[in-house]
Amino acid sequence: MWRASSIPLANRLVFFRYGNRPMKKTLSLFIPLLFLGCDKSEPEKGQEGTQAEPKAVVETVPKAEHERLLGEAEAITQALERELTHQVQAFERAFKAKDDEIEALELKVLELTALVTDYKKQVSDSRVSLNELRKLGSAEYKEIYERAKTVNPEIAIRLYEEFIEKYPDSPIVSKARAQIRKLLADKKVLDNRRNASTLKTWETRLKGQGMYVRETTANALYELIGRSPDSSKKGSSSEFKQMTYVWRDYVLGKGGTYYDLVIERTDGVVERINLAERK
Repeated sequence: MWRASSIPLANRLVFFRYGNRPMKKTLSLFIPLLFLGCDKSEPEKGQEGTQAEPKAVVETVPKAEHERLLGEAEAITQALERELTHQVQAFERAFKAKDDEIEALELKVLELTALVTDYKKQVSDSRVSLNELRKLGSAEYKEIYERAKTVNPEIAIRLYEEFIEKYPDSPIVSKARAQIRKLLADKKVLDNRRNASTLKTWETRLKGQGMYVRETTANALYELIGRSPDSSKKGSSSEFKQMTYVWRDYVLGKGGTYYDLVIERTDGVVERINLAERK
């Protein structure tokens, strides 16, 4: 049985058949043809290797132009470096200022916190102290108050003054001072009553000094009465100089009742004398 076969040879296809015959004869024909194909293809490969390669073209600039461009590039680089340095320094200063401000605020917060803590402690201590002060001198004041009722005003005043000196921080001191003011007023009333006279007596004294008919000074009137008035008031007249003087408990009435002595003057002359009940 014969089989067909092909092989490329020098750009051509060579067909041959082989079968049961010996392969020796077939190979003797094939080998010379193979060499012929190789001889024809080798020169083509040689031609490809001998083709000239293109040369690279190098562009050049003058040295002066090169130095000018290099100088401009260096100047731009230096300017950018200076600008970058300036911005970095500005940022650093801004950050430092912010840090200082934050640090100052934190310090202020710590100070305020400490103040609040101290204030709370002071309030707490004050409450404790106040409770203690309310009790301070309470029993002693009650004793002095009851004793002052049984003695004259001068002795009672001394008792309250000793209490204030001994317990100056006690809240009861205000009560002791109020009692002293009341006792001084009572003492003054007693002093006034010691020098009190009837209304007729005062009128006679004023007439005896001619104060109803001639002008006298206010001091002359005070000397005649024995002391300065407890109060004085100007009149409403714009033409005349009117004055009204009052001495407390300076008139002794019927039944041992005391009245205020009232004297009215116009332009330094006594016009009238009267009494008034103490309000």
